[in-house]
Amino acid sequence: MKPFNLCLSLGILLSAGLTAAQEPQPVELTLNPDKIENRIDENIYGHFLEHIYHSCNGGLWGELIWNRSFEQNSAGQWSIQDDQVRQDGQGTNQRLYIGDPDWRDYEFTLEARKTGGQEGFLILFRVRNEQEFYWCNLGGWGNQYHRLERGLRQGNRWGAIGPQANGRIESDRWYAIKVRCQGPHIQVWLDKDLIIDFTDDQQAHLSGGVGIGTWSTQAVFRNLKVTDLAGKVLFEGTPSVLIDDQVASSWKSFGNGQFLLERADPLNSAYSQKITAAAAPAGLRQDSLVLRSGETYLGSFWARSDKPAGLQVRFLANDQVLYEKSFPAPGSAWKQYAFEYPCRTDAKDATIQLSVAASGSAYLDQVSLMPASWHQADGFRPDLLDAVAELHPPVIRWPGGCFASAYRWKAGIGPQHKRAVYPREIWDDLDVNSFGTDEFVAMCRKVGAEPLIVVNIGTANWNGPVKEEDFLQEVCDWIEYCNGPADSPGGRLRAANGHPEPYRVKYWEIDNETWHLGAENYAAAVQRFAPRMKQADPSIILAACGSAGYGRRGNGLAWNQTIIERCAEMIDYLSIHHYENPDNFREGPLRYEQFFGETAELIRQSKNPDLKIYVSEWNAQSTDWRTGLYAGGLLNAFERSGAYLQLAGPALFLRHVSASAWDNAFINFDAAGWFAAPNYVVMKLWRDHFGPQRVELTGPAEDLNLSASKSADGRQVYLKAVNPAAQPQAVKLHVASGFPIGAAELQLIDPPSLRARNSLAQPAAIQPHKATTSVSGQEIRFTLPAYSAGVLSINRR
Repeated sequence: MKPFNLCLSLGILLSAGLTAAQEPQPVELTLNPDKIENRIDENIYGHFLEHIYHSCNGGLWGELIWNRSFEQNSAGQWSIQDDQVRQDGQGTNQRLYIGDPDWRDYEFTLEARKTGGQEGFLILFRVRNEQEFYWCNLGGWGNQYHRLERGLRQGNRWGAIGPQANGRIESDRWYAIKVRCQGPHIQVWLDKDLIIDFTDDQQAHLSGGVGIGTWSTQAVFRNLKVTDLAGKVLFEGTPSVLIDDQVASSWKSFGNGQFLLERADPLNSAYSQKITAAAAPAGLRQDSLVLRSGETYLGSFWARSDKPAGLQVRFLANDQVLYEKSFPAPGSAWKQYAFEYPCRTDAKDATIQLSVAASGSAYLDQVSLMPASWHQADGFRPDLLDAVAELHPPVIRWPGGCFASAYRWKAGIGPQHKRAVYPREIWDDLDVNSFGTDEFVAMCRKVGAEPLIVVNIGTANWNGPVKEEDFLQEVCDWIEYCNGPADSPGGRLRAANGHPEPYRVKYWEIDNETWHLGAENYAAAVQRFAPRMKQADPSIILAACGSAGYGRRGNGLAWNQTIIERCAEMIDYLSIHHYENPDNFREGPLRYEQFFGETAELIRQSKNPDLKIYVSEWNAQSTDWRTGLYAGGLLNAFERSGAYLQLAGPALFLRHVSASAWDNAFINFDAAGWFAAPNYVVMKLWRDHFGPQRVELTGPAEDLNLSASKSADGRQVYLKAVNPAAQPQAVKLHVASGFPIGAAELQLIDPPSLRARNSLAQPAAIQPHKATTSVSGQEIRFTLPAYSAGVLSINRR
C-alpha cells in the first residue's frame, strides 16, 4: 500500500459532516508486524546545537557571567566628527534612528561612505520601533546585491521583499542615496540610478521615521535630509548621538567614576574594561544571577592597573551584602584573582559587583563565575545537560548553522582566559568561545551522541577576503586535532589540552547554507575540500549542503540536482534545510516528504546511489502546540522515508527566553530553570518508542499521519499517530495473527487548543498521558482527539 502520507479529500468531507452528538466513524487499519517495509535509522532522531541566543555561552556551558571579556559593546558606534556620523563598531545590526514615527510620505536623501567591513549600508525608513520598519540593504548578502527588507511586529524577524538588484558597495567612495515612499510605493536611487521600484501590496505600515545602519561594516554618513512630498523639510543636518560612559553589554556601572572600553593591551581579543574611581569606590555590576544555598561559587577575574588601588568583589541580594572579598592593588601586568563564595542563601535575582577603591583605576578582563558542582561535572549546567540527555540524541551537529561559517576552531581550545572571541556579533551575543571542540565532544560523550562537526570553508560573505588554502589547511588541522594519534601535531595539541586519546569524530559537514555561492561554485568547493578532508582521515563520513525548502528551482530541487551530479561520489549525505509556517502542521510534512522522494530519485540516477539524505535543520516556527503536531508528522515522514533518509536534526535546540527572535526552540531556559516546547515533548515520546524496522500498515488512514514500527527484539510494535484535523478520529486496528497481542497502551498528547504551550511558570502544561484503549483478540480500538498526537505500544504475548 501507499505510505500514510495523504490527507484524503474524502476523509475531510466525512469528518466535516460529524456533529457533536455523533460518534466518529472508525478508520479500519491492519498492522502486519512480520512484513518489513524499510529500515529506520535512529539517526533521524539527531539534534543540532548551534551557538545561538546563549544556547552554549550562558546556557549549556555553566559560566554564569555574560560577556565575561567585555568584547560585546558599543565602543566605536555612532559618533559625530566634522558634521559626519560615524559607525566604527564591529557588530551586526547597528542602527541609529532619526525623526518621528508619525511621518508618512517623504523623501530621505543622504551620502554614505564605507570605511571597512564586509557589506554596505542599511538605509531605514518608516521606522516605528525595533520590530516594525523597512530598510534598503545596499550591498547585503555578502555585498552581492541590494534589496528591501521589512520588519513586522508579529514576525520573528525581518525578511526580504520585492526584487533584488545586483551590485556592490565599494570602500572609500561616497554614494548618493535617495529613498522615496508614497503610500505603498517605494523607490530607491543609488548615485541617481533607480535601483528599486516596488509597491508593497501588504502595506504593513505607512508611517515612521528614518535611520541609518550597518551590518558587519564600518561607515560614515553625511548630509542627511528628510522632506515631505510637498517639499517641507522634516529633518536636515546631523542627528544627535548620545555618548555615555563606555560599559560593555550585560554590565552596568555604579559609583562615582569613569568607564572606558580600552583597546590597548587587553588580556586577549580587542577590549578590556577600565574603571577610574573618583573620591569613592566605583565599579561594574551584573544582575539577574541565581544563587542557591549550599553551593560554593568559584570565581575569578584578571586585572592590571596604571593607578593602583584595592579591588573588591561583592555579592548582593535585596540590598543585602551576601559576600565580599578585598584584593590588593594590581600591578601593571595582568594577574588573575580568584575567590570562593560558600552560599548560604537562595537568591533569584542576585548581583555581583567588582569595584575599584577611591582615587584608583583598574583594567578588568575575563570575569568568571561557576558553581563548584558544575565545575566538577566538567563545566556543564546540569539541568540543561539532563534536558539534552532525556532526548537520547544519537547524533548532535555543531557549531552551526550560520555560526559555523565564521567559526575559527583554534580560538575555542586551550585555557579559557586565552580563548579569542568569535569574529562577529550574532544572535544576541558575541560568543567568547567558552564552549569549543573539547567541550562539545565531552558533552556528546555524556549524553551518548556521536558528534557531527560543520567546518568553515572560508566564504567571503562570512570571513571577508581570504585565501581558500588557509581554510583548507585549517579544516584538515581540525580533523587531525579530533582524530589524529597522540604523536601527530594535532594529537599533541589535543593531548596538551588534556585529551590524549583521539576523539574519532566520524561525521563532518562542508559548511552551511552556502546558497549565496551558487550551486556550481559550491560544488567546485566541495570538489576541492572533500578529497583533502578524506586524505586527512579516510574513515570520516561527509555531508554537503543541499536545498532550502522544497521548491523546484533556485535553492530547491535544482540545487540538489547540481550537487548530486557533480559531487555524489565524494560525499555520503546531502544536507537539506526547511523551516515551516506552523499553520501548515498538516500539509507541511507531506509536502516535504514528497520532496524527499524527488531528491531520492535524483540520487538513484546518480553515480552514487548509496548517497543518503540528511535533514540537518527542520522545525515549525513556533513554541505552541502547532509545532508539536508538525514535529510528529515530520518524524513519521522521516520513518516512512527510511530507505533514503537516514539522518536529521531540528533547530533551535536551546534558547534563552530573553532572545529577540526564533521562538521555536526545543529547550527554553533562563538562569533558574527550563521548559520543553511541544516539539520536544513529541520528539521525546517518539524517540522513547523507537523501532528500527517499519512494518506494513494498510487501510484508509483518512486525515491521520501514521507510521508503524517494530522494536529490535520484535517484542513491541509502535503505532505513531498524528491527528491534524479539527475532529476526533476513532481507530479500529487489526493486528495480524503472527503477532499475538499481550497488552496495548496509548500515550496521548492532546492540549486544549492549538495555541497551548508550556512555559517557565507551567512547564508541564503539555505532556503525554495514558489514554483509553480496548483490546479484543487481535483488535485494538482507541480514539485520537482533534489536534492530537500519540504512540500506541503493543506488546507481544
